Amino acid sequence: VCQGTAKALLENMARQLVDTKQRAFTWTGPYGGGKSSLALMLCSLVGPNAKLREKARQILALPADSAVAKVFASRGDGWMVLPVVGRRASVISDLRQALARAKGGEEAGKRKASDVIADLVETAETHKQGVLIVIDELGKFLEASAHGGDDVYFFQELAEAASRTSGKLIVVGILHQPFDAYAARLGRQAQDDWAKVQGRFVDIPLVAATDEVIELIGRAIQVDDEAIRNSASAFVDIIATAIRTRRPGAPARLAEGLLRCWPVHPVTAALLGPISKRRFGQNERSTFGFLASREPLGFLEFLDGQPNRWESMYGPAQYWDYLRANLEPAILASPDSHRWAVACDAVDRAEAGGSPVHVDVVKAVALIEMFRNGTGLVPEESVLAVSIQGADPQQTHAALQELVRRKIL
Repeated sequence: VCQGTAKALLENMARQLVDTKQRAFTWTGPYGGGKSSLALMLCSLVGPNAKLREKARQILALPADSAVAKVFASRGDGWMVLPVVGRRASVISDLRQALARAKGGEEAGKRKASDVIADLVETAETHKQGVLIVIDELGKFLEASAHGGDDVYFFQELAEAASRTSGKLIVVGILHQPFDAYAARLGRQAQDDWAKVQGRFVDIPLVAATDEVIELIGRAIQVDDEAIRNSASAFVDIIATAIRTRRPGAPARLAEGLLRCWPVHPVTAALLGPISKRRFGQNERSTFGFLASREPLGFLEFLDGQPNRWESMYGPAQYWDYLRANLEPAILASPDSHRWAVACDAVDRAEAGGSPVHVDVVKAVALIEMFRNGTGLVPEESVLAVSIQGADPQQTHAALQELVRRKIL
């Protein structure tokens, strides 16, 4: 699924390739955010396999006149693609091996950095279409440089050579954190040198928006009986209206996107994106890990034990239980640990003298309050009234008043 953020990254890159001499880029984003998948898509778009090129064009949904389609136009045997995966070793050696494999010849003996760059430039100038270097896990090579491996100046030389060559030589490095973060333990002068090297690369962030995660979840869940799902539309509209009130920039089709996530409750669906971006998550990877895993109290276990009715939704209280059962140690080791401990205390106090409705209300409030940043959600009564399974609005209202009286909320 090609998200808007990914498409915008490629368009940004293509415009710079057309309008400037910039040929070296880094993509920075959190773990599991889709950087490697997008890199694979770009390699397929320009690679030698015509069927894969066509498939990539379909997935990226590129109009013929788009900058991406023009810059990365490929025909016949396509571009020469050099994919390299970072490790704590020599980037010079790995690039030399990748070039030898792509040419189908024997790898030359040990060669200097300048020789490898000269080979790459010569290949780009003689190749009919271009050379694309993609270095996934670039941070591993940077860690090696910081611990006495290859001189980090090699990356500056590579970026400058790509910009000067008369052929098409494009370098893409994939990172989880900024370039200079890998030099944090080095001295001030060394950090300044690293910052100068990073300046030769244009850094483009790749961070999926909350609404894009909702779209992903909706496309991942297949529902056979759409009539049952559509019965939940009134609930979904209440949540969508509440979100749009505080976040006017939310997409017009937000309610439709949330409804496609059924039987994931719209509140849970809206929170999955922000939760996956926390220190204990891995972005879309942890979102799909939750949807597909057999962990206790997870989504699949919920599906197995629920009747096929529209009211059966995986609500915020269930998701709270899932987090507590499976991820509590990771949360307690993260910056969210204090807030989590306070919320757990409130839930425990509610369990001590309240009904299941009281407990579910506290769990829903705790989950929304902890992870609502960027969603537009707040734990207001209109949202909570449709978030507690098996309780009507009057019961929820009474539970809220009782919890406030007991100083739990």
